[in-house]
Amino acid sequence: MGIFKKHFPLGLGTARFPISGPQDTQGFETSVQIVLRALELGMDYVDVGHMYSAGMALHILREAFHRTDRPFSVTAKVQYGIDYTAEDAVGRVEYYLKTMDLPKAQYFTCWCIWSYADFEKIMAPGGIYDGAKQLQQQGKIDHICASLHAPPQDIIRIIESGAFEGITISYSLLNAAQMRPVLEAAQQHDVSVAVMNPLGGGVIAQNTNYFSFACGDGDENNTIHAALRFVKSHPAVDIVLSGANSPAELEDSFGVFSSPDPQVPADRYQRVLEQASSLQGFCTGCKYCEGCPKGIPTHAIMQARNALLFEPVASYNRQGPEDLLRDLQIFRKLYYDDGWFPETAENPCIGCGKCERSCTQKLAIIEGVADIYARAKTRGYHKQAQCDRLKELLYQKGYQRVGLYPNGGFTRRILDFYQECFGEPDFEWIFFNSSPALWGTSDHGHIVHGPSEIPELRPDIILISTYRYDEEIMDSLRPFAELGIRIEKLHRESDMPWIF
Repeated sequence: MGIFKKHFPLGLGTARFPISGPQDTQGFETSVQIVLRALELGMDYVDVGHMYSAGMALHILREAFHRTDRPFSVTAKVQYGIDYTAEDAVGRVEYYLKTMDLPKAQYFTCWCIWSYADFEKIMAPGGIYDGAKQLQQQGKIDHICASLHAPPQDIIRIIESGAFEGITISYSLLNAAQMRPVLEAAQQHDVSVAVMNPLGGGVIAQNTNYFSFACGDGDENNTIHAALRFVKSHPAVDIVLSGANSPAELEDSFGVFSSPDPQVPADRYQRVLEQASSLQGFCTGCKYCEGCPKGIPTHAIMQARNALLFEPVASYNRQGPEDLLRDLQIFRKLYYDDGWFPETAENPCIGCGKCERSCTQKLAIIEGVADIYARAKTRGYHKQAQCDRLKELLYQKGYQRVGLYPNGGFTRRILDFYQECFGEPDFEWIFFNSSPALWGTSDHGHIVHGPSEIPELRPDIILISTYRYDEEIMDSLRPFAELGIRIEKLHRESDMPWIF
C-alpha cells in the first residue's frame, strides 16, 4: 500500500495563507485557525515549504501544532539550487524541525525537480538524496519523496528509478491526457501520488462555464467540485492538495471529499476525458502531431495555447495587462511540462503541414507555432534575449561588485548563465536577502548578507532578481540609490520570469 493512502484525501497546502508578513498579527491568527480547523476535520497531510506564505508558513504551523493534539504528518522540502550537498539537506530539515518545534517530519521532499538532469544531481554521491538517507537513519524523517515539475517523460524515468516512495505532481483537467502515463507509471511502481494545482493554477476556477462539461450527476453544476473529483477519480491519486486562503475555502473543499464521489470514479474519469477531447479549439495532448522534421514540440505548444481560450488569471503578483497574464500561463506550461526554452525567437517551421494532417482536432498548428515564437520574442523568452539582457546590465561595465537581491533560484540561473555567455566575471558577486534566517549562510560559495549591510559593502549595482516581488524590493532599495548604487530589475515589464 502506498505511503499516502493512509491520509484523508484532501491535504492542506500552506502557500496561500492570508498573511502579508511577520507584522501581520491578524493574518497570522486567521492562518492558525485555518490549520486548526483543517486538523479538526481530519485533514492530516500538511504540505509546507519554508518560503510559503511570505515566509511565515512554518511559524504558523508551529503555533497551530502547539494548540492541538490532533494527528498530522508534515513535509520538509529541500530544493536543489538553494541546497546542494547532504550537509545542506540535513541543515535545511533541521531548520524546519526547529522552526515548527517538531522532533521529526514524516516526509522529506526533494523539492522542484525540473528535469532528469536535476534528479541526477540530487542523486549524486554526497548530494541531497544522501542527506535524506542520513536523516532517515537518524529518525528525523520517515519517507523520501519528490515534488516533480519535469516533463512527463522525465517524471516517468524518475518514478522507475525507485528513489521515491511518493511524488507530488501538477495535475488537473488542463493536462489530464498528458499526465495519464505518469499516473499509470506511479500505479505500476506503487509510488504514492499527491496532486498540486488541481484547479490548473486558478484557470478552472476563473473559467467555470468553459469547464462545466466536467459536471455530472451529483455535482450540482459546481465546476470546481467536479474538477476536484475528477482529479481524485484516477486510482493512482491519493491526496489532492488545497491551499486555503480563508476558512470558507477550506470548508468548501473539504465538503467535496467528506463523502463518496456521487459517480463511479472510473466512469467519471473516462467521461470527462472524452468530453474534453470534443471541445472546439482545445488541444487534448494526444501527441499525434509529434515528429516535426525541425524538432518543434508541436503538441506542447498547442497544449500551452489552450490558455488563449480562457479568461486570464492574475499570477506572479501581476494583475494585468491581459496579454501578459495569458503569456504567463502559456510559457509557464511550456517551461514546466516540456522544458521548452528556444535558443532564439526565430521560427524554424517550414510549413510542411505534417502536424496538421495528423491532428484529430483539426487545429491550425502552423499558425499556432508562429504565434508562440512571436510571443517568445515579445516576452524575451529565449536564450539570446536573456544573454542580451545580462550584457546590457553587467557585461564590461567596469563594476567591481554586483549585488543580487534576493539570492535563490534566480541567482543560480544568473550566475550559471552569465558564465555560459561571457565566461568568468571581472567583478565580485554579493548576495542579499531580507530573511534573517539566511544571513550568514552560504549560497554558491557566497555569504548571504542582510540589507543593512548594503552601505558598508557598497556594490556598484544591485540587480533585483526575483519576478514576483520585484516592485516591492525596488521600493525598499530606492534609498540606497542616494549612495550612488545603481538599482535595476532583471526583468523588464514585458518579460517572462527567468524561472517560473
